[in-house]
Amino acid sequence: MLILAEGTIHRPVVDDQLAAVRAWFGPMVDSGFLQSGHVDLAGERLWLLVSGASLADASQRLNDLPVVQDGAVTFTMVAVNAVRFR
Repeated sequence: MLILAEGTIHRPVVDDQLAAVRAWFGPMVDSGFLQSGHVDLAGERLWLLVSGASLADASQRLNDLPVVQDGAVTFTMVAVNAVRFR
């Protein structure tokens, strides 16, 4: 299942938090979970395209991120039903 995870950045992610997130993203890419992403620091938003068995499974993996656990970032997720190409 392809899932769009839209995140809101509630406070800046800096120093050791940023290093922890970067360390977590590598294995997410390697395992095939994280497909793509975009971060808009000025707009305090981020979008991740992930794949998982279910929304609950994907939610659990993202909830394990240190910045989610400490409340710096929250996600809402929706299953991708169609992709439009131009």
